Amino acid sequence: MPISREIPIGYKPVAGRRRPAPVRRADPALRRREVLEAALELMAEQGYAGASLRKLALKLGMQQPSLYHYFTSKQDLVEQIIATFAGDMLTADPGTMPQRIEDVPAWIRDTVIALYQRPTHPLFVRVVFSISRIEPRYGKLLRDIFVDRVELAMRLFARPFVERGEIEEHVAVFSARMTINAIGFKLMEEKVLFDERPLGPDVIAYADYVVDAMREHLLRNRLR
Repeated sequence: MPISREIPIGYKPVAGRRRPAPVRRADPALRRREVLEAALELMAEQGYAGASLRKLALKLGMQQPSLYHYFTSKQDLVEQIIATFAGDMLTADPGTMPQRIEDVPAWIRDTVIALYQRPTHPLFVRVVFSISRIEPRYGKLLRDIFVDRVELAMRLFARPFVERGEIEEHVAVFSARMTINAIGFKLMEEKVLFDERPLGPDVIAYADYVVDAMREHLLRNRLR
């Protein structure tokens, strides 16, 4: 996804968060997604304790017992939220992946920026921080996703370059994680931790600086 250097990328938050009129969708998968998005938004706004099932039912325009068609408990709801929106985070289009090792940092930059432009992702990150230490099961699940599954995804991503003898696996994996963390934390500051605002040219300039530094690092460590 190309990033314009003339017009800063701007995620435009809707004032007061989204409050769509309840829509009954015939497709069960779409309806389930609607329920999880409403729960994610409610939990991001009011925290784990404040996001009661009564409030969620009211938000969705449905009776509270009907919620149990989608999850069996609040703990099950949280685990479904983690699995669903982490799945969004880990999904990448194979057709867009770079073929040259030096293009990897720019691809990571564009992917991370596009991810934070989704309305659900900053909410998901906020919820992750709020629930990670509430129950051991949540922390374990989050570690499995953000550490183990991300590690596996990066190794699979690096495999073509490693198999061609271009770079050592640990260099490729460490470099990818450094790029993700460096850009991701900056976007977290802009979209999650502080007052939310559109991404300005300073953020884009920082992301470009990270890309340039990591490209030089990869080229220096390239084997052939």
